[in-house]
Amino acid sequence: MADLRGEPDERAERVSQYPIFTRIMALGEENRGFKVEGPDGYRGWVRSERIHAGDLPDPVWKVKVPWAPVRGTRTGKTLGFLPLDARFFGEERGRRLFLRFPSGEEGWLGRKAALPANWRGTNEDVLKTAQDLVGIPYLWGGTTPFGFDCSGFVQRLFHFVFNLWLPRDSHDQKGAGLNVGDFAAMHAGDLVCFPGHVALHLGNGRIVHASGRFGQVVVTDLTSSDPYARELRERFLCGVRVQTCGGAREAGG
Repeated sequence: MADLRGEPDERAERVSQYPIFTRIMALGEENRGFKVEGPDGYRGWVRSERIHAGDLPDPVWKVKVPWAPVRGTRTGKTLGFLPLDARFFGEERGRRLFLRFPSGEEGWLGRKAALPANWRGTNEDVLKTAQDLVGIPYLWGGTTPFGFDCSGFVQRLFHFVFNLWLPRDSHDQKGAGLNVGDFAAMHAGDLVCFPGHVALHLGNGRIVHASGRFGQVVVTDLTSSDPYARELRERFLCGVRVQTCGGAREAGG
């Protein structure tokens, strides 16, 4: 996992993250860090030791569970965890997928933990995946089940299920599809936009989102009398209906 910082300083604000095996483009170097651009078009600074130069084989698989343990081929000990949507090249042998880390270490994970990298799901899949992630911690700048912020949560869902990159920040996600100005006209699977915040509409007035207030991914019923639900209703900006078959940035690696 590589943290993307807003400035070439490891103490600077985390603005995003890229899982291992993500292809990024180096744009410049300063203070033992590289300015990079990721496959979603987002730019920031990464510590030089988090980057491995060279070509990666095209990914064949993507992780479908929140965290998939990778065990050493020789020792059987856990080498680490691949998060949801991490994409990698791996050789299938029986019930295992064998892969090699950039460090040269070889390991494997269970075949049931992954899907073909080109798998594309449905609207029902994005709703189910979102609800399966309820309880994941909130992390500013987070984009994986190790911790999400609101826009990182939405971006990861759409990349995993539809192989589409939405913009990284919530204010840009507001322009990622058809504007739906009336909350009552929204469909399940639409984005729900607020000032500085974004959520996924589940239908029947409910949203699922990475909430900094609650410190985790939660479901909120906007039709309830709860003060937080009332606050969100009052701050509602618009809904966004994303075109999931083309029209957004295609996934890469």
